[in-house]
Amino acid sequence: MKKLLTYGASAILACACLQAPAQEKKLASLTKEDFIADFRLAVDILKKQHPNPYKFIDSVTFARRVDSLMDRMAKEPDVLTSLQYSPVYLVRDVHTSLRLSNDNSRELYSTLRFFPYPVIIERGRIYVNIKGAAIPFGAEITSINNQPAKEILQNLSTSAYSDGFIPTGMDRLYSDFQVTFSLLTPRQATYPVTWTAPGSKETKKTVLPASGPTAAFHATRQAVFPFNLLQRAYYIYNDYDDSTKTGRLTVNTFGIGEQEAYKEFSEFFREVKKRNYQQVIIDVRSNGGGNPAISALLYSFMADAPFRNVYNYRTRNIGVAYPDYAVAENGRRLSDEDIQGQKNFFYQRFDKDSSGFYVGNARLKDGLLENFPPDKDAFHGKVYVLTGGGTVSAATYFASLVQKNKRGMIIGKETGSGEAATTAAWFQRYLLPRTKCVLTVPLSELYFFNATQDPGHGVMPDKEVPMDKFMGYVLADKDPEISYTMELINAAK
Repeated sequence: MKKLLTYGASAILACACLQAPAQEKKLASLTKEDFIADFRLAVDILKKQHPNPYKFIDSVTFARRVDSLMDRMAKEPDVLTSLQYSPVYLVRDVHTSLRLSNDNSRELYSTLRFFPYPVIIERGRIYVNIKGAAIPFGAEITSINNQPAKEILQNLSTSAYSDGFIPTGMDRLYSDFQVTFSLLTPRQATYPVTWTAPGSKETKKTVLPASGPTAAFHATRQAVFPFNLLQRAYYIYNDYDDSTKTGRLTVNTFGIGEQEAYKEFSEFFREVKKRNYQQVIIDVRSNGGGNPAISALLYSFMADAPFRNVYNYRTRNIGVAYPDYAVAENGRRLSDEDIQGQKNFFYQRFDKDSSGFYVGNARLKDGLLENFPPDKDAFHGKVYVLTGGGTVSAATYFASLVQKNKRGMIIGKETGSGEAATTAAWFQRYLLPRTKCVLTVPLSELYFFNATQDPGHGVMPDKEVPMDKFMGYVLADKDPEISYTMELINAAK
């Protein structure tokens, strides 16, 4: 099994993937005006480069909200508090991101005064996610800084956007709560907190001292939930439970080659067949996507009959909107030759339709197996698929294949990207000139099952863990979705 690279720091640290030039200005020397200028440039790039920036918002409302964000940013007391006003979330696209450079991420982390505890965020509620602290594990935090939890999460929602109108982005944010929340008041010395202990209705008050970066990072590493850290440490991980005749396959990415994927999937399902198991659980809760062809490959191991595997790409622009700022993944400026090669690639594979969009042609879909047969080792027992806000892109497509073909039960929460469409496939990175922030823009939309409209919702689960059961499992150190699924399996027997 191929091991994943894992990071314990925040998304601000871990997702800043480009190394900025040596002459980069330090974060302390950057002004709000620098960020406002680059944020507005990012908006201009999105208008020209994003494949469909006005799918979920009209251009007039978009412009008005950008102006409002920049006005609010200009009124913030310092640069750090102003960082919360990134306008990227307005396009409602889970694949679009705007990040600080590596050096400025480190400087930001070393500067912040942190909320001291990691938390669990579940359905609009906040719970303590560490044991041995002044507030007990699993206690519900009802307010911080005299601000109700509901308002806190509303303020953080711009950092947890998903495709369209999907609300489950907090699944991806809660592990970074200490950073994202601390950005609201980055130099705060103490945090007044109201909370209720598990099983109690009595409200208690505690004033927590802010943590420095070392203590905050250590606390993040001590978080109790999630419990499946071993399974999340690999691209693909399998578990076998002989007592219940249940196999569990955790798939954390579809961004792997066909040969490696087939080896992993085949070994798992052959072992399940050898042990005469009656059901399998496929866990894609933390799967950020990849190649939809690999999603179809996995589904072929549980398909009862040949199935339709149909998707296509479209975009508004097949060129590079701002070549002066375009960079490769390693931060190198794209040359004229690089840019022309990219244009040639898209020109050969996309044709303009009557609506003005470029749509993938036969050359782009060369090799796409639209009538996909079941694998020779296909499993014919019961299938349960676990999803959540971290189920994105090709992982959503896999869940959709299971649901549309009525081949299994989806358990968990709405996927973080759209059931009908998302953005994917190719990405253009821009290094913004004043702050060296990195803007990543997907270059095409991906439409599944010949869809022509995108309602902006993900795959909806057939069953969701009831809230009281969810926290009951957590307090018992049990994975909620796994435990609930096993309850359903045992009840069915």
